[in-house]
Amino acid sequence: MTPSLSNFLSSLVAGAAIVIVPASVALYLISQTDQVDRKL
Repeated sequence: MTPSLSNFLSSLVAGAAIVIVPASVALYLISQTDQVDRKL
């Protein structure tokens, strides 16, 4: 594996960690605090 390919893959992983993980945590916390009451 070339150094540039290694850097590209590591930047993809870092980008996913910076964007996807906080977004998932925020959505989870919002879904827990803002629950909808559904009455059938």
